[in-house]
Amino acid sequence: MTHISRRHLLGMAGGAAALGLVGCGGDDDDAGQPPAAATQASGGASPAATPTPRGIKPAAEITYWSVHPANSKAAEEELIKRFQAAYPDIKVKLETAGANYAEVSQKFNAGLAAKQIPDVVMLSDVWWFKYFLAGTIEPLDALLDEVKVDRSDYQDTLLKDYQFDGKQWGMPFARSTPLFYYNKEKWAAAGLPDRGPKTWDEFDEWAARLQAMAKPGEFAFTHVKGDSYIAWTFQGIIWQFGGRYSDEKFTMLMDSPEGIEAGNYIRSQVFTKKYANVTAKDEKADFLAGTTYSMLSSTGGLAGVLKDAKFPVGTAFYPEKKQFGCPTGGAGLCIPKAISDEKKLAAMLFIAFITNPENTAYYSQNVGYMPVRKSAVNGPLMSEFFAGTPSSRRPSTSSPRPSRRIPPASTSPAATPSSAKASSG
Repeated sequence: MTHISRRHLLGMAGGAAALGLVGCGGDDDDAGQPPAAATQASGGASPAATPTPRGIKPAAEITYWSVHPANSKAAEEELIKRFQAAYPDIKVKLETAGANYAEVSQKFNAGLAAKQIPDVVMLSDVWWFKYFLAGTIEPLDALLDEVKVDRSDYQDTLLKDYQFDGKQWGMPFARSTPLFYYNKEKWAAAGLPDRGPKTWDEFDEWAARLQAMAKPGEFAFTHVKGDSYIAWTFQGIIWQFGGRYSDEKFTMLMDSPEGIEAGNYIRSQVFTKKYANVTAKDEKADFLAGTTYSMLSSTGGLAGVLKDAKFPVGTAFYPEKKQFGCPTGGAGLCIPKAISDEKKLAAMLFIAFITNPENTAYYSQNVGYMPVRKSAVNGPLMSEFFAGTPSSRRPSTSSPRPSRRIPPASTSPAATPSSAKASSG
């Protein structure tokens, strides 16, 4: 059996959809920061006080709207503290803009009408596209060049999620994939191997054994709520059955034979095989309470699950069917078009700083989201973390299976319309 680490998952090359990694030279911790940051570190002039080649000085204060995904407010506050130590002339005001990505989008939409908007806004890989179409977010290419951000060091697929019409409209930050979680104690009690199921057919067999020993009200597997989140976890499953939500021209394909087969299979887990339910509230709460033995949930919640579980937790890739498929999700950071150039520059400095290799490693370790920089994954910070946190690095599988954002029959990630993608966690 070949064990594939989380680091290897990010590093495997799987065509245009793989999160391929290429190490880059230089000091990882300084990548993505403008040269002025080194001046500040050595006690020279404040980088915020240094005008850019355009003669623009960054604004003295910016506002950042976030939903604090996966209870990440404390981690965000630490990132802001680090930024303000490096850029003392720029104050960052953190505001809670909603409980989820839909709410922050609604608030941003209302703020645009009322002309009360932030300078940095967290938008999911679904919602940003709405504001691109409306022309209300800033293309970032010129700003990225101005502050000398090494775009080649960002995970290719995650960076391309915010590209359309040949431009960059956002930067990846809190990015995730669905992950198969399982209760190792229940697995052992049922005599199952300590790994995730390789295929859904294998899981049908395993789940029957798990359900046979379940107490009333307990299930071998739980589905997430159907109001929006299941659209994300089902996206990988419909690909696995050979279907897809839409093509690149927004033609909906969910009613294809493959899509119907995938939907009927999920329904059979609940109504025919009767080893699964649909959570009434939150799949992670059910899993942690021991009333369900396995689930599909975001990697973004991994740190919290490992911290709160009273039993050993195993993690694995999605099971396969006809092929493997797994979407990405989470959120990125965008800059509104209507703010001043000074605020745009300060906002770009902030985004570049909190997504640099050191800070994306910190955020990943303390929250659970994927590091968005290649050199962070290849560097010593994440290597040491993976070594000490097995569930973060070792989903068990028998063959290399890179995370896929698009079905194998599609073209490049940048060509997939975000409005045709699922809601994400």
